[in-house]
Amino acid sequence: MQHVLIADDHAVTRHGLRELLRDAFDGVQVTEVGDGHAVLAELPTRKWDLLLLDVLMPGPGILELLRLIREVNATVPVLVLTASHETAYIVETMAAGANGLIHKHHAVDDLLQAVQRIANGGTYLHADAAAVIAKSLQARKSTLIHDDLSDRELEIFRRIAVGRAIKEIGFDLGLSDKTVATYLARIREKTGLNSHVDIARYALKNGLVD
Repeated sequence: MQHVLIADDHAVTRHGLRELLRDAFDGVQVTEVGDGHAVLAELPTRKWDLLLLDVLMPGPGILELLRLIREVNATVPVLVLTASHETAYIVETMAAGANGLIHKHHAVDDLLQAVQRIANGGTYLHADAAAVIAKSLQARKSTLIHDDLSDRELEIFRRIAVGRAIKEIGFDLGLSDKTVATYLARIREKTGLNSHVDIARYALKNGLVD
């Protein structure tokens, strides 16, 4: 690892990170900037082995900054440092293009492990952050509209999604056309999806059908 760009609006933090990296990695050259605009200005000047970004500093917000960074360089390794425990920061920052995220209260060894892993082409999430993401994904899953469907309703929902007609579904499941129609009415009421096309699109988007 030769070139690292540190972006943080606190000079003391930048200094500490710089000295930490110099002690840990022989020959590393560290450039420091204090805001997101400076990051974008420095990015094209050389091949960076790592960008170390504070989550909150002057200039573009972290999500916009990551988007702009990826427009300039889609592969540069990016490690984000955060002091926030908010789920949105963790999930959305990784989705926006960060290769890793670590909380500022974690140990120096954790930070160096993250730096090494990301500089070598990997990704990094501390166990705390991984747990937050897992919890967030579980919460998102629990709010999906098809979660309110009964097993039978979901079975019919899937068959509607792949283009089966009411009569065909009734034959498949041993139900009368009227019973299938009643189930379909309940499905529409629970999901708000009023057409077979809407049901098919939703099912495809959420992995309910192949």
